[in-house]
Amino acid sequence: MCIIENSSIALVPYSHQDDHDMYLCWQDIQTQEGYNFVFHQSFEAYQQSVEIERFKFWVTVIEKAGGNRIGVLRLGLNEECPDLAIWIYPQYRRKGYGTEAFRLALEHLFCKEGYQTIYAGCYGNNIGSLNILRKIGFVPFPAGNETEVNAFTGEPTVQQCFCLEKASFQKSN
Repeated sequence: MCIIENSSIALVPYSHQDDHDMYLCWQDIQTQEGYNFVFHQSFEAYQQSVEIERFKFWVTVIEKAGGNRIGVLRLGLNEECPDLAIWIYPQYRRKGYGTEAFRLALEHLFCKEGYQTIYAGCYGNNIGSLNILRKIGFVPFPAGNETEVNAFTGEPTVQQCFCLEKASFQKSN
């Protein structure tokens, strides 16, 4: 079942068949750094922690030409501040898929799910995510910034918050 698609990718509901690809993505050090999270779980522990039913929007990104799973997007649980997160699998990064997938997800969330504002967070060293957010039109939302301890260095780091209003998205996309 396809939720939304364009000519090159489709967003389909995430299922446990996607767990292995997502687990491999978490093994990637760039993914861990991008989420400020050191990942040490076994596949079995990871799979047991995946609670798909808790999330209103959790999709797998499929490359239509080859049918490959290329990433995942998920909307956080906080309805007052809905936060859209993305994971593009390492071999598909820097090819434009992240921006395309984020745009499709936003189109669905704004037009079909009725959201008026979507938030997204990332760290200053996550250049790929920063580029996606800027290309799509997200603007900084400093009130949502969170200072944390960097999981790799022990130093303070800031997760920067960004937001996008439905009206701004519709004008620019």
